[in-house]
Amino acid sequence: MVETELAEAPAGRQGAMKHLRCRITVPIYRSALSGDEQISLSSIRKHLSGYGICFVAPESLDLGGIIQSGECVERFTDDYFSGIEGYNRLMKSSAFYERFITSDYILIAQLDCLILSDSLHEWIAGGYDYLASPWFKGFAKEHGPGLWRVGNGGLSLRRVKSYLRVLRRQVVKGSIYPRWGHCAWRPPLESWETGLYTKISALYGLNPFAKKHSVEEELKSYPYNEDVFWGIEAGKFDRSFKVVSAEQALSFAFEVSPRWSLVKTGGKLPFGCHAWVRYDRTFWEEVLSNAKHSI
Repeated sequence: MVETELAEAPAGRQGAMKHLRCRITVPIYRSALSGDEQISLSSIRKHLSGYGICFVAPESLDLGGIIQSGECVERFTDDYFSGIEGYNRLMKSSAFYERFITSDYILIAQLDCLILSDSLHEWIAGGYDYLASPWFKGFAKEHGPGLWRVGNGGLSLRRVKSYLRVLRRQVVKGSIYPRWGHCAWRPPLESWETGLYTKISALYGLNPFAKKHSVEEELKSYPYNEDVFWGIEAGKFDRSFKVVSAEQALSFAFEVSPRWSLVKTGGKLPFGCHAWVRYDRTFWEEVLSNAKHSI
């Protein structure tokens, strides 16, 4: 394990930061940030510096020109940052969440996010295991199909111990993936879905030759992105894993169709947004032009 790097901070602050209830984690792949990424990082620092900002970076990346006083870096091998496949592996690994075991929560804030308020404490108090902006039905790129499930891990609040609990659960090897998990359906009754994979694994476990391993190992055969797993699949392994509803999640973060989303929230901006450059940049530029939300 690589030691945490900590920039110089005021006396006493370094020790206190290790025990914060929530740590802000910012994945970073390169040291030369674009103008849009600098805006995103400025918004994170403006509203969330008090929680302790920790960059998640490859071992080889020089962050000397980016990291500021009181901020830290957790480094992982470079292959995790070579593309989306590597990043998905990192976000589905117990090694990642173990780095933040002294915090109750982490907020993943990629550098295509905007943070619009300091209301994070209100969402932490909700007691959810996973919060993120909602998807529209069928992963639609506009609101027409209607709200569906919660995913979009680029800006997401995650309860550390719950993630480790899910990843360490034992299931029969090959009983779930790749044969299940291909259809992100929403059953009429939540109870039909909750704990479903535990039951399936138990059935396969009746075979005297069945072998067990961790959910983390089983996930090596899972074909979709990590946020689909945490938003839809994790509760099928662990009945207690609590994901916010799509309707509530809209007040946490916008992504697709921000103008429509603002109408749905009664004109109230969310805590943050994901992919602000990609989805209606003009809308977000109008927001940032307001003195209250200027960066």
